[in-house]
Amino acid sequence: MPAAHAHLNHEEFFTSLTTLLSTTSQKARGSVYLTQKPLIDPQQQDQQIPAILIRATDGNTSAANPKNTIDKKGISKNKNTNKVKLSTVVNPDELEAFYARYAEVCKAGMTGLKKRDRKKKNAKGKAGGKVPKL
Repeated sequence: MPAAHAHLNHEEFFTSLTTLLSTTSQKARGSVYLTQKPLIDPQQQDQQIPAILIRATDGNTSAANPKNTIDKKGISKNKNTNKVKLSTVVNPDELEAFYARYAEVCKAGMTGLKKRDRKKKNAKGKAGGKVPKL
């Protein structure tokens, strides 16, 4: 089992998130996953509002996909196997200021992203659902 991942402080998290968003938007393909969940400490039962664990990661996986690892010529296709993982913990009294800055960083990082083309998906769904008239 891998060692526990250390959480970044807020400034380091925002700096790393800005870098992740800008490098992903410069590539032709890529994803950034943003997640959050309450960090419940079982030893502090009287805690009203739990701290929030904020995570950001890119779409790369560290596990090799057997279908994509080697092509017909025996050359490895997996060029980027390092997964970027960022996380920070936000205490309840810091939430409002953190979310204001988090929104700024996310909005600034998403300006270079392209909108997903959903026309192909909709065309398949409409064509497949029609029943010919008799």
